[in-house]
Amino acid sequence: MLADIVLKLLKSGLAIDLVEVLEGREELAQRLADIRPDLVLLGLLETESDACARPLLASLPYARFLVLAPNGQRAWLHEMRPHRLALPSFSRRRLLRILTSRYDTSAHGE
Repeated sequence: MLADIVLKLLKSGLAIDLVEVLEGREELAQRLADIRPDLVLLGLLETESDACARPLLASLPYARFLVLAPNGQRAWLHEMRPHRLALPSFSRRRLLRILTSRYDTSAHGE
């Protein structure tokens, strides 16, 4: 039911086609690799966190994963995206600060 609501919302603003609804998680990564979706709606089970999308994203880096909490109150978008930051003029101090902020894993909850 939550998937239907989200899909209806997405269809109102995006050109999106529903390719398949998977009822279980068995062979999920392989099935996703076979159908090569651009967007995956992934409903969490009660005991899961959105981190369950990370291994799927690693195997399908071209896809985006919209992960939905069981109650529909929260959602997370997982995607790999190239990022470029221009550094036209920088000092040693500024460069270290930028690099430190990019690689500080404690700031990202890891």
